[in-house]
Amino acid sequence: MARSEFRFVVDGVDLTTEQQNLIAGEIQKAGLSALSTAGAKLANPLALGHSNLKLRPEWRGLWVLDGLGAEDLGQKINDIGFWMER
Repeated sequence: MARSEFRFVVDGVDLTTEQQNLIAGEIQKAGLSALSTAGAKLANPLALGHSNLKLRPEWRGLWVLDGLGAEDLGQKINDIGFWMER
């Protein structure tokens, strides 16, 4: 499975929690836009992101998974009960 990783690091700037959450949200939007602009061919994408500072910092931002890994993780999330059919 191919993997590309992009980082945005801010060093030496004091940011409030609110500023960090806003930046994380903007990075998520920019990442999805960049995939579209680049013409990435995604079969069944699963996008996961957070800006919760209490979770592990390496998970802050956005993860886009595609293919079997996305299907497997998506099913596990459904099994936990986050998704409810309307």
